[in-house]
Amino acid sequence: MQNFYINKDTPTKISEKNIYDIYCDNYDSIHYLFIEFQFSWLQQAYRALGDLDKYNIIVFLYKENFSELNEIFKVKSLNEFYINPRFDLERINIIEISKKLRISKETTRRKILELQKDGVLIKNKKTITVTLKAGLLQKPENTINSFSKILQYVSYLLHKEKKVKKYYEKEFFIKKIKERFTQILAIFLDYQINYVLVRKELANNDSELFFIAGCLMYNQIMFLKKSQNKRHYQKEWIDEVFYIGNKKGINAMTISELTGIPRPTIIRKLKILLKQGDIFKDDDNLYYMTKGKFVSNLNKLRLNNIKELSTTISKINNIIFFS
Repeated sequence: MQNFYINKDTPTKISEKNIYDIYCDNYDSIHYLFIEFQFSWLQQAYRALGDLDKYNIIVFLYKENFSELNEIFKVKSLNEFYINPRFDLERINIIEISKKLRISKETTRRKILELQKDGVLIKNKKTITVTLKAGLLQKPENTINSFSKILQYVSYLLHKEKKVKKYYEKEFFIKKIKERFTQILAIFLDYQINYVLVRKELANNDSELFFIAGCLMYNQIMFLKKSQNKRHYQKEWIDEVFYIGNKKGINAMTISELTGIPRPTIIRKLKILLKQGDIFKDDDNLYYMTKGKFVSNLNKLRLNNIKELSTTISKINNIIFFS
């Protein structure tokens, strides 16, 4: 990669169409960064609470708070927000959380009670308070750093193809996101919550089942990355994920180590995926994703995500460069 110099005094506007075209033309390299980001997100989420649904509830409440701040045109930097990250939400109730996160009302009520017992939430009549303790569960530094890698690489490709005049490095995006933390995170979390939820639905709305299947997909995609095969973003890319030579599956213990989910739970969920025809187990007890219903539906979402992620990156860039 040739050396470029950052000129912070000359902002570069990046249109959604330019980002979309770059994504399609350089799908493999961008998507590997994106997949690594998403898998890291799920690892962090499960390790924080041992429960992806509870983590999603917390993230949703943060997103709602950030959106409320945007509505009154109030922006807080990362440092300003984390001086006292405790906040109250008066317009949120169990029914709304259940609906937005696609969890049953009974499950939502139970998860919130557990979060109350852990001291993460306080529920008082119509008000939900997210406590200081919830701030300890989040690692915005990791999320900002990882997502900034994607923004940097998109910036590099746009500059390389002469779509924009300037190339901006990761540190520039990290700094700008931190400066307008609540404003940008409201946009990012809205995208991220939807990304996770629509994929969870493919796994019978079972968060752990989705995470385990995602772990197997992640393993196979990383094998494709090592092969350095370059494929277009359409059908042949997903075919290559399954047919690349010399790929190795992973066993239940490795899945447990990667996800943090207990091995007995892993084995139980793997049996469900086996029964559904979504995975295969070889003679060495190594598991692979197969081209079953789960992957077919996941692939449709993968193609739709190109536009959704391009839109999100465009919105974030507009804030970074023009706010």
